[in-house]
Amino acid sequence: MFFSTYFGHVVTLLVKIVFWGDSHIPYRASRLPNSFIEFLRKEQPDIMIVTGDLVKYEVLMSVENFARRIYAVRGNMDEGKAMELPVVVDFEIDGIKLTIFHGHGVFPRGDPNQLYQIAKKRSAKIMITGHTHYPTILEFKDIFILNPGSVCGVLGGAGGYGLPTWGYMVAEENKIHVVIYELEENMVRAYEQRILQL
Repeated sequence: MFFSTYFGHVVTLLVKIVFWGDSHIPYRASRLPNSFIEFLRKEQPDIMIVTGDLVKYEVLMSVENFARRIYAVRGNMDEGKAMELPVVVDFEIDGIKLTIFHGHGVFPRGDPNQLYQIAKKRSAKIMITGHTHYPTILEFKDIFILNPGSVCGVLGGAGGYGLPTWGYMVAEENKIHVVIYELEENMVRAYEQRILQL
């Protein structure tokens, strides 16, 4: 959460976050969906989170100007400059720690117990992950696990959802509103949404 002063009063400003990953461009998809790019253009997020498997770093470069700050990790399929991204990234919003980790090396894919252990070792309240290509908002024990699915709707090694999906969060005070959006036949709609009480 950001704070600003307006005529001597503290005003809370919402933090807008878009999170996405598993584009697999150019091997499984040719480009990011136009509807996703338009979503970024409209929302102008404060933070953009990329959960890995861009494959080509140029994919991130094509949308980096839409966000004030970017946190990105590498996945198991990244190449070239994308391989130079860190494996795990931690950051905080108003004292709430978030961990970003693609999820490769976790078997079975997306196993919440293993993701929980990684998050707890890093003192994170929210784990943002990818790799499964399946969108998820999961409360597990005392953390939340978020997976935006595949922004291009491509399938992974263990399948996936099959439609383009991405996540959107708005953080305010002690809660975060999370929405996973899906794209079908050029229509963007909410796939799942939840308020995370922190």
